[in-house]
Amino acid sequence: MPTYSYRDSRMVEVPDTTVSEDCIIDVPVDNTLVIEPGVNAIARAPISGTVEVQQDSVLDARSDVSGTVHLSRGARAVFHGRANGTINIEAGAVMRLLPKATALGTLIVDGTLINEGTRGVNVSGSGTVDDREGSTVRQPNKTLSDGSMVYEG
Repeated sequence: MPTYSYRDSRMVEVPDTTVSEDCIIDVPVDNTLVIEPGVNAIARAPISGTVEVQQDSVLDARSDVSGTVHLSRGARAVFHGRANGTINIEAGAVMRLLPKATALGTLIVDGTLINEGTRGVNVSGSGTVDDREGSTVRQPNKTLSDGSMVYEG
């Protein structure tokens, strides 16, 4: 999925950041990050944009992730910090929120979500949500007239 940015008063396409071999990401990523099949990626820097974790790949997000995250069948992701935005977990994929992690955006769970941290209530899909002992399901601070949920703090 292309990302666009303004440069010299013109909108230009920013190419995706594609990870094709096991790696550690130590620089912030602010466009689409694609983790190709079978790759293990550790992100120690923030990610903002779309993240595509393809089949049989792993994302270990040790910093915050803002944007849309898509886990394909067989993919796994572990979040240590904030996961802000929409998270789509396909059937056969697994996402784990560690004890200090939060995911307060929209969660579409057709696979498995293991919550050891804090998640929001905006969850849909036919998958499994496993709220482990010590985890939190946080109610929004406000719900707007259009159904949007607002979390503060």
